[in-house]
Amino acid sequence: MVQSTERHGVRTRGGRGSLAFLSIVLAGVVLAAGCGQQDSGSDAESQQDQTTSEANLLPEEVVVALDGVQSYFPEIERQTATGENSTAAGAPDATRMVIYEGGDGRRVTISVDQYASPDAASTAFEQAIGKSEVVPGFVALPAPAGVGDKAFAGSVTQGADTHIGYGALDGAYVVGVTSAGYPATPENVDKLTGLTRDAVAKATTA
Repeated sequence: MVQSTERHGVRTRGGRGSLAFLSIVLAGVVLAAGCGQQDSGSDAESQQDQTTSEANLLPEEVVVALDGVQSYFPEIERQTATGENSTAAGAPDATRMVIYEGGDGRRVTISVDQYASPDAASTAFEQAIGKSEVVPGFVALPAPAGVGDKAFAGSVTQGADTHIGYGALDGAYVVGVTSAGYPATPENVDKLTGLTRDAVAKATTA
């Protein structure tokens, strides 16, 4: 029987976590995901694949579609950009990142990184630890239960800008879901938890 071990802000299945692991990984992933949410125009060109490596691009079907995002965040109106996930750790075989945005500038970003094997994905996840630094304003959040082999969550507020980031390792996939412009209220955290669960299921079954 597989047992779950829960630590502060990180939940693993069949493994052990640590506070240091949580702090470093979450800070790096949340900041990276936030940096990945670049401003984008509303014209048609902004919705084209933003990548120079088409061979390494996962099909868009691996990412939760707009209507799925709207089921949690109805104010999100459109997809503004899609392409490779340039913030992916390690050497993924293929990636996909999609940015959704509302009229008020709020954003939700979903990324999926596929590796050659579960070991390669786990190694990439571990690499994020050594390459990340604790970000000022970082706060650990409860990790979503029953999501992947390992899941984590946190928020970073710098000035008036808040990013809430959720991530999960599931087999050969690393999935990230990040919001920008939403305060880390219990309601918003619950919404992101549900969306992260959907995103992992979508990526690993598409």
